[in-house]
Amino acid sequence: MKTLIIKLLHRILGYQRYLKVFSIWKIRTLFMDSRKSDFLYFNNVLPADATIAVIGACTGITTIPLAKKFPKRKIIAFEPEASSFEALNAVVKKFRLNNVETFCMAIGNETGSKEFVLPVVQGVRKQGIAHVVDASITQFNEGILEQVQICRVDDLAELQAIKLTGIKVVAENFEYEIFTGAKEKIKKDQPLIYCELWDNEKRQTVHDLIRSYGYEIFYRSGTTLLSYHPSSYSGKNFFFKYVQK
Repeated sequence: MKTLIIKLLHRILGYQRYLKVFSIWKIRTLFMDSRKSDFLYFNNVLPADATIAVIGACTGITTIPLAKKFPKRKIIAFEPEASSFEALNAVVKKFRLNNVETFCMAIGNETGSKEFVLPVVQGVRKQGIAHVVDASITQFNEGILEQVQICRVDDLAELQAIKLTGIKVVAENFEYEIFTGAKEKIKKDQPLIYCELWDNEKRQTVHDLIRSYGYEIFYRSGTTLLSYHPSSYSGKNFFFKYVQK
């Protein structure tokens, strides 16, 4: 039923207008979505003047709240998929935000170009699970393909002159590559990182990598962050926090 409704809305509104309308509605009702409670915690614990990188911004559903609640923040949002990037900019304009800077690019462990897929499932474009085409990603690979720019965080001149306070990453199983290419920036700035990780073999690889940067791994319980152990938490949302040794 949900797929049929979305397909109908795509047809009535047009895909691009649907993305904008859907995103605005989600932003305005985000506080009602229990699935976003970990993100809302992340938003609240960061300083009011934080500089935050959003990697995998999609259409801005989490980018806008990070910027809107705290006007003194600076948000740097990366989204490579063309239609989602257009919607992201439209939503930033709709909310009249001047503290968001957007870049149409993917983030990873190389600099150049990469194939990117917007999955199509039962005839519906699924912008929320669009991803870099990579051998490690074996799901949702059928859809609309495009070539996108990709860059390492450590190669981005735009980030070198600023100190990142927070990083939010949603990358559909491409997180290891992102953190590999951001090694020097993460170790230098020691930002709080909020990351969604699939429950597969790459999760442990990401955890091992981030620990090698001097971080420890936490999950949220109420208003507290608890140390992560596989036996104590089965969710997908993680907080990476630098711990002084």
